[in-house]
Amino acid sequence: MSKFERYTKKVEVYIDPHKHCKQCGEMITEANTYCSNCYTKLKEKKKRKFFRRKKN
Repeated sequence: MSKFERYTKKVEVYIDPHKHCKQCGEMITEANTYCSNCYTKLKEKKKRKFFRRKKN
């Protein structure tokens, strides 16, 4: 057995390409950075922060 054959993966189960959410670690599609729950929380937080700045 050569050194290259030793480290090749021989797995028959195919795992879809995916990423994990930056906040909670949930599995999401590659196009997204955050899952839907974390994204809505982040969006509300930014919205509140914007209004706070606007009032001053």
